[in-house]
Amino acid sequence: MCLAAFVVKYVLFFANAIFAIAGLALVGVGIAVLVQFGDLVEVVPAAINSIPIAVLVVGAVVFLIAVFGCCGAIRESRCLLIMYAVCMMILAAVKIYLAVVIFQNLSDIYNVVEGWIRDAFNNPNLREAFHVVEAAFQCCGVSGPSSYDGVYPALPPTCCASADAGTCAAADAFGGCANIVAAWFNTFGDAVGIVLIIVIVVELVAMIFGLFLSNRITNKKRAF
Repeated sequence: MCLAAFVVKYVLFFANAIFAIAGLALVGVGIAVLVQFGDLVEVVPAAINSIPIAVLVVGAVVFLIAVFGCCGAIRESRCLLIMYAVCMMILAAVKIYLAVVIFQNLSDIYNVVEGWIRDAFNNPNLREAFHVVEAAFQCCGVSGPSSYDGVYPALPPTCCASADAGTCAAADAFGGCANIVAAWFNTFGDAVGIVLIIVIVVELVAMIFGLFLSNRITNKKRAF
């Protein structure tokens, strides 16, 4: 049993090291998306803008609790390990909910994105902000260069990879923003969902190990 406790102790330590890396990965993804949206605040709806913020917060919490678990395992602190197991249980439940919400909404992401892209495109007050979206995602109009028929005498330069003002040709223009931005969100959602599922599985195993090690520490103290 001493060997089992030794193995569990270090498995728990290295598992939490993986949690810490996964937490940092979520933080990195959240920051990357926020940077991408930095110039798009006027166009991106608050509900969509809050997704990367939630991912960033979850990643930071995962990282902190992982560090907490590493300390509990190395120091063999029963109190820290029990608190760690409880936190892991709560976090696993939260991440299961987030994973379900993300995968459920991915099927409707195109309709959602097309709606706010179209609203932004048709709002004259957001026209300049929409050009920022085109430059950031390398896309053109709602569904392609045809979206600008009757709107501009020529395509804006943001519709092409390299074009002087007013010389962007339809043949050289990017695809529609609805498809491109929706595909980007699908990739983002898949990446976050997969990371969450991996973290949930490892967390549940680590929670069991934490409780086991806590019980071994209690029995060890009683023996003395």
